[in-house]
Amino acid sequence: MGWQSGLHAILVESSRSHSDYPHIKHTSTEMTAHYARLHDTTVRDHWERARKVDIHGHTVAIADDSPLADAAWTKHHLARATMALPNGYCGLPLQQSCPHSNACLTCAVFITTPEFLPQHREQLEMTRGIIARARQHGQLRLIEMNTRTADNLTAIITSLEHEPDDTDPQVSL
Repeated sequence: MGWQSGLHAILVESSRSHSDYPHIKHTSTEMTAHYARLHDTTVRDHWERARKVDIHGHTVAIADDSPLADAAWTKHHLARATMALPNGYCGLPLQQSCPHSNACLTCAVFITTPEFLPQHREQLEMTRGIIARARQHGQLRLIEMNTRTADNLTAIITSLEHEPDDTDPQVSL
């Protein structure tokens, strides 16, 4: 975690005065608040520019002028704070419960970005290993369950590794 992220976490999690944080080195609470707003704006700019894909590798588009743009940002921002996933973000509204029992890679509202490619590649390798061992032991249900995850990971990785063109499918939130 960079110092900016650490500062942002401190500001979000606490209301103590700036004098309680000698490592921040701002001369006033106004400057600390200014940099906190600047950081949030920068994070949002990166979120808006980031290429987002669903479990099928389809680009997820959220128009800047869409009524959902602010809602999608808010949901993304809150989901990052409330649900830690190693390879993306849950797009499920916070007031709903997940029917997939920690199977985000088979969930239609899972969204991910290129920053999680290393985790996707690692998980695909592990999933392929599970499938191979299941084949050796004739465990058909295990093969079935993990093949869908492997297929989705392959679609996600392939899509995130290549720049989209006009022929790529796109979904909207």
